[in-house]
Amino acid sequence: MEERKLKLVENPPIVKICGLCKAFGGVQALKNVDLEIPEGRIIGLLGANGSGKTTLIKILAGLYTAYDGTVLIDGERPGAKSKAEVSYLPDRPAFSLKRTAEEIKEIYAEFFEDFEADRFARLMEGFEIGMTTPFKEMSKGMIDKVQISFAMSRRARLYLLDEPLGGVDVKARDSVLDVILENFDSKGTILVATHLISEIERLFDSVVVLREGRVALQGSCDDIRSRYGSNLEEAMKAVF
Repeated sequence: MEERKLKLVENPPIVKICGLCKAFGGVQALKNVDLEIPEGRIIGLLGANGSGKTTLIKILAGLYTAYDGTVLIDGERPGAKSKAEVSYLPDRPAFSLKRTAEEIKEIYAEFFEDFEADRFARLMEGFEIGMTTPFKEMSKGMIDKVQISFAMSRRARLYLLDEPLGGVDVKARDSVLDVILENFDSKGTILVATHLISEIERLFDSVVVLREGRVALQGSCDDIRSRYGSNLEEAMKAVF
């Protein structure tokens, strides 16, 4: 799979964040985050465990609604309207393990107008996963592939992928990255939270690095590699 190259012309932002703060009890998960995410990009959201990656993803997905600051997706605060334009892949299964992909497919088709059932069926066939196999009989990697198939079968404006390769075995990771890239609409944006930097960095146009709830670094992958004279993983080691 060829590495994507960042376009020279900057696209308008689909996400605008200003002064975002989020606390859980006395712990500040996000601290005064200012961030703009442009359209038509695949962006890595990087940082150590506890840096605020999943918290930011869940705010954009509309799952956390209590926070300070401004968060806008295509001009709207995350909520019912934005969810129609946002495809969210959580870091753990979001459905009952007693269900099957066929059953969840019907729910997706009912709730999301942009869901393409034919595309979902093709992706599942490519992964060689049965539509009627209960999730409880699948491995973690298989379930992750099902979730990726659901997420990438929508024609969303913004895709939020939280650790999409977390349970996928090493041999299958390239095929999963291919699925993400091949089903990426150039008018959409993908934000990928991951700690598997070396295996997925070729997917990214640019990255946002969080450290202790703050934006520690942001820029194009080429600029960061040039600045640190290394790949992204080594650059992140220098940052932290």
